[in-house]
Amino acid sequence: MSRVNLIEKNSDSELVRQGEDGDFRNLFKLDNIRDGVSLGLIEQLGGEKGFSKIFEVDLKKGVLDEEQASILRNRFGANLPIIKELTPLWKLIVECLGDTMLQILIVAAIVSTILGIIEGEGGQYEGMTIFLAIFLIIGITAGNNYAKERQFAKLQSKLDEGHVQVKRGGNVVTISNKDIVVGDVLLFQLGDIFNVDGLYLSGSEVKIDESAMTGESDEMSKASFEVCQKDPHGKSPFLLSGTKVNEGTGVMLVLQVGDRTVQNEMKKLGQSENTPTPLQVKLEAVAETIGKVGVVVAILTFTILLIRLFIEYGTNDFPFWDQVWNMDCLQKILQFFMIGVTIIVVAVPEGLPLAVTITLAFSVNKMKDEQNLVKTLASCEIMGGVNNICSDKTGTLTLNTMQLNAFYCQEVNYKDYQLPQIKNLEKQYLDLLAASNLYNSSAYPKKGYNGKFEQIGNKTECALIEFCDMLGYQLSSYRPSDNILRIIPLNSKRKMMISIVHHNNKIYLFSKGAPEMVLKKCTKYINSKGEEEKLTPQDTSKILSIIEEYAGQALRTLGNAYKILNYHLEYDFDSIPEEYLLSDLTLINIAGIKDPVRPDVPSAIQQCYRSGIIVRMVTGDNINTAKAIARDCKIIGADSELHEYEAMEGSQFRQLTGGLIKVIKNKEEVQEVKDLQKFQEIAVHLKVLARATPEDKFILATGLKQLDNVIAVTGDGTNDAPALRKADVGFAMGITGTDVCKDAADIILLDDNFSSIITACKWGRNIYNCIRKFIQFQLTVNVVALFMSVLGAAVTKEAPLTSIQMLWVNLIMDTFASLALATEPPSDRLLNRKPYGKRESIVNSIMYRTVIGASLYQIVILCLILFVPNSIFDFDTEFNKDYDNRPIQRLTMFFQTFVLMQICNSISCRKLDEVSLNPFSGLFNNLLFWLINFIEVLVQYLLILFGGKFAVVCELTVWQHLFCWIFALGGMIVAIIVRTLPSKWFNGINIFAEEEIEEEKLDETIASKLRRKSSVRYGSVLDENHENKRSVQKRLSIFKE
Repeated sequence: MSRVNLIEKNSDSELVRQGEDGDFRNLFKLDNIRDGVSLGLIEQLGGEKGFSKIFEVDLKKGVLDEEQASILRNRFGANLPIIKELTPLWKLIVECLGDTMLQILIVAAIVSTILGIIEGEGGQYEGMTIFLAIFLIIGITAGNNYAKERQFAKLQSKLDEGHVQVKRGGNVVTISNKDIVVGDVLLFQLGDIFNVDGLYLSGSEVKIDESAMTGESDEMSKASFEVCQKDPHGKSPFLLSGTKVNEGTGVMLVLQVGDRTVQNEMKKLGQSENTPTPLQVKLEAVAETIGKVGVVVAILTFTILLIRLFIEYGTNDFPFWDQVWNMDCLQKILQFFMIGVTIIVVAVPEGLPLAVTITLAFSVNKMKDEQNLVKTLASCEIMGGVNNICSDKTGTLTLNTMQLNAFYCQEVNYKDYQLPQIKNLEKQYLDLLAASNLYNSSAYPKKGYNGKFEQIGNKTECALIEFCDMLGYQLSSYRPSDNILRIIPLNSKRKMMISIVHHNNKIYLFSKGAPEMVLKKCTKYINSKGEEEKLTPQDTSKILSIIEEYAGQALRTLGNAYKILNYHLEYDFDSIPEEYLLSDLTLINIAGIKDPVRPDVPSAIQQCYRSGIIVRMVTGDNINTAKAIARDCKIIGADSELHEYEAMEGSQFRQLTGGLIKVIKNKEEVQEVKDLQKFQEIAVHLKVLARATPEDKFILATGLKQLDNVIAVTGDGTNDAPALRKADVGFAMGITGTDVCKDAADIILLDDNFSSIITACKWGRNIYNCIRKFIQFQLTVNVVALFMSVLGAAVTKEAPLTSIQMLWVNLIMDTFASLALATEPPSDRLLNRKPYGKRESIVNSIMYRTVIGASLYQIVILCLILFVPNSIFDFDTEFNKDYDNRPIQRLTMFFQTFVLMQICNSISCRKLDEVSLNPFSGLFNNLLFWLINFIEVLVQYLLILFGGKFAVVCELTVWQHLFCWIFALGGMIVAIIVRTLPSKWFNGINIFAEEEIEEEKLDETIASKLRRKSSVRYGSVLDENHENKRSVQKRLSIFKE
């Protein structure tokens, strides 16, 4: 069916009526756009003028003011992101009740309570107490998850923030993307990602990547509605939310915002699941080993208790089956069964991977305060292993506050203090100089009342615009302007920007870019008399020496050139070949722009080297500028002699390494460096890559990964996106970075500062440290609890810890310990060690030493309490009468000592190395740790003093309490002594073979089968859309054993 027929079919239809009412969703339906229906709807609505009438907005001036914006917002809706509905507390409680072992324990507790009531004499206490303990665990776990999920939601709202430029009352202003309204006239440029739907009004060379919305990989060229009307099967005027500007700059009319946009309509349909981070997957393997041992011990303990019971009945004078089939025996068997189940609850560390999420929830919020906005949780962990950083220069290593420092024009080299003298040059030349800089730019610096500029947009352009202002030429006289006929944006290959403008009744071409590239296109220059003169080889050599002089002073160099085009104003300037435009130019000037190195960067670079991290600077500047800045930053030494590969140009680097080739690995096509051996030879020395293209940065990242490095890459441009995705951790600049760049990154540097990357490294190492602290604490509890359960069952005919007591221990070792140990703040000492290696085990020899030493000490002490004569600790046997003749005071002291030893051991486990023997150092840096330990001690004493039959405890004497504390504190002394033993003695221990568990098999692990599914246990993810785009399996290679 033709487009005309479709229009006729839809004229005066419901679709048009909806459009007139401000509902434009049908306009942006992909089928309607593809079939031409949408163009017909616009025609029915009156085209661009029709929209102007509907919104009461002048398309040249935009929305008048905030008052009109508020009216439009109330009428058409606010531009707010789709917020994922947070899980209510009751649902989190239900999730916790999904734990298989807890369900079995609840059923057993119900049966125990019923039997106890039938039997009488307080037999129901144990079942009721287990109920209380289970719901206490569920409440605390659910509350912890509730708070954590809201932390992530708060951080997610920060990720959704952004800024755009719109016309308000004829002026270009910067507003938050949440303040965009339907009817806004929005300016966009290369690298932007739309978060609204709109209609293209005007622009130059605009190409959009719509693959995220349409699935089509080809770029789509854009044109105005009038142009598309003439050729409906050619370009398109529709700009969809979620699509990216790959080329050009332009202006659009906003038609849909908020939940009506195409992107948010699709988000409503999407449903994402929690995705494990690499460290969580790695810990799942550790938990699997512990869980298997726990299940064996639980079965063994239950079997031993059952056999001992039957042996006791078999040796009595009463008939065996008469004793078995009575209420008392059933109660005991049920009690043994509950002990076995409780051992599984304690031993299967289903909270181990969750500890990572707790650490990350704590870390990402702290990192935000230190200018690191985390998008993917995995990146926080991986930063702990980064050993190479490929950094941009501008804004990352430098302040990105550009100022003109030197200027060459009319054969005179002006220094910074001589720049005002340029005012005295002839007006004709100054007019040309101003036009070449003010037309040929996209920045919009604002001049304050004090005469100083706020640099907004490209800082290099801002410096030149400020210079023109000093000469008496204001930006407002040149832009925005209908005189601009065509703009060809800067790209990494051409390294020049071109503008064709109608100026002073002539058609000018202005070109601006890398001075060497501009000079190659020039055949003339403006001499000392202000006249055009042919460039000779001597002139070219002189100008090149000026460029080299500026570069040697660490100045960013820029060249301007022009030519007059002999065309009529009505000519189709888009049809002129680029080769013709960039030929026979006349050089106007060479500018040297100063961008000072950030004061803290040199010390940060030195810290990197002490931390075992190599820093490589990748820049588009020429080789001399790059070397000068690298020396200022301490990336390379001050010596004049450098290795031939220490500072290279991108073209040479590309040629020597052979570029990239495509190979098939694991049935997938991947890119690799062609000559890896040569690349390795270069990489040993390479510190500076100058005149580098995004392709060069991608080659560097690819080669370093092939050599088994863990790399971080910084970027700010759209073309940096492939390298950021290739990197293990991609950093985007929060201030100067494009939307595409931020979309590809894992972490956004809010201050564009290199020092913030060092902060991310410190937090990354701290995450690994915190998890190791938690593991060595939990392993000690598990070893001691499991060993004493089996020993007690075999020797004393009963488990020394009851079900309720073990549930309390589980609460200490899982929830409380993860909060206390997983939220330890980082110390600067972390940066004085090497990065964590790819093949470094999560449980190392130092941790084995700690676990073995603490476990042996605790087992000896607990055996002492369990087996010594009553007289040693003055145990009162009178209490036994009320507890079925159990040695209750002995078992109470056992329970008290066990718990206090774990609390003291948590303090010792804060230390992972031999450097600090003092377990209390830095303890006051984490008030949460103190609070949790205080609560644990308080609850433990309340249980001992008032628990009675509910907690299966009795009173202890003052001396017995004192002995409990002596034994507990003695463990800290033993920990200090153990830390002095050489860790190499424990190198041969490798209990936890951390083989990678495939993501799809995570629900087949012990913890998933006996406790809860992995997707529930891992907790919230951050930036779910980004996590889905970047395969987690790629991340797992970082920690692959």
